[in-house]
Amino acid sequence: MTAAPSRKKVLAIVLAGGEGKRLMPLTADRAKPAVPFGGIYRLIDFALSNVVNSGYLKVVVLTQYKSHSLDRHVTTTWRMSNLLGNYVTPVPAQQRMGKRWYLGSADAIYQSLNLIHDANPDIVVVVGAD
Repeated sequence: MTAAPSRKKVLAIVLAGGEGKRLMPLTADRAKPAVPFGGIYRLIDFALSNVVNSGYLKVVVLTQYKSHSLDRHVTTTWRMSNLLGNYVTPVPAQQRMGKRWYLGSADAIYQSLNLIHDANPDIVVVVGAD
């Protein structure tokens, strides 16, 4: 008899810092991932749906520009069971590596290494939200 394979601990990082200059005027008051789509949905919902439906249930959303409506949407729409240790949580730019915002996708991950360290995952999955 063989033992069942153990499940790997996966942390999904969703990059949602898009400024969205090319989508003006839709992004005048919100980040690109927060642009409405099909009524109650936002562009970020495509990425979050793919991540969650793939079984990755520990998700951080890195935000930067005009993130209030995006943060509100994520926290009210994407609720996971805390009892099982699952979460989808927005994380604004922390400026942990100096007094500067993210300089791109790789820098967003670099400045958020503390999240990876705290979660102590076996695998990190990075997805773009826009």
